[in-house]
Amino acid sequence: MDIVESIQDLPVQDPPVEEFSSADLTWTKFGNSENHDDAALIPYDRVDEFIIGECSNLECPTRFHIERGRKRKKGSLKEYADDEYLEYKL
Repeated sequence: MDIVESIQDLPVQDPPVEEFSSADLTWTKFGNSENHDDAALIPYDRVDEFIIGECSNLECPTRFHIERGRKRKKGSLKEYADDEYLEYKL
């Protein structure tokens, strides 16, 4: 299988079913020849349907957690400022 080195070369997948899981996606090797992972690219607005589909898998249910991190302007880490903004990542 070929290895894709740029995220822009990954095909965007949008399965027609309402809730979908990893079994509904075609996975692509992403990275370089020494270090690569299987990856699939889905539209951001379908992430919730993907999470529901993955959690509904009776054979192998999956749990997700939200990682929190602060988004700050470049160079602003010289002093602490409470910006009340959290960036959520899956």
